[in-house]
Amino acid sequence: MRFLFTMFLALLLSSCWQKIDPRNINQGEKIVWGYKPIYAALTTAKQIIYSPIPQSVVNAGNIYAKDNLIYQVETGRGIHVIDNSVPFSARRVGFLTINGCNQISIKNSFLYSNSYDDLVVIDLADVNNIREIKRVAGAFPEGRSGYYFIQPPQAGYYECPRYDSVVTGWIMDSVKNNCFRN
Repeated sequence: MRFLFTMFLALLLSSCWQKIDPRNINQGEKIVWGYKPIYAALTTAKQIIYSPIPQSVVNAGNIYAKDNLIYQVETGRGIHVIDNSVPFSARRVGFLTINGCNQISIKNSFLYSNSYDDLVVIDLADVNNIREIKRVAGAFPEGRSGYYFIQPPQAGYYECPRYDSVVTGWIMDSVKNNCFRN
């Protein structure tokens, strides 16, 4: 009787197993349309660059007003510089690229922001010569894995990013269906 029970149990459990073709170990993965990360070397991604060419606001973050200028965070990308000399006709006049940023603060003529896991101090005294004057590496340990670009901008399938590189953006392409964002 014990033998029959063991055989019945083995037969019952074997019906739950799925046969896997050893030639195609990733049988469940399919190629779908989704987001693929754009990577950059860490030294390149952490460069602070000012451009007098305004950019469109895509992912607006917090703002900071100082004198006749407004600084608006573009989450993950940098800071819009807005001329507010005439408040009813404020206009974007430039963009400060600080990849991985999501917060700013200003004291005197110094702007403080995060750049991934670093704290950066930027001198704003001369609008034509905005420059980084100090960087405190590793000031925000969670910044390397918790910054905005770690996930794609919209819901859907995406290629899971590597954590040994820095994601600086996303592009639509064909990807394996192993990561999904609701």
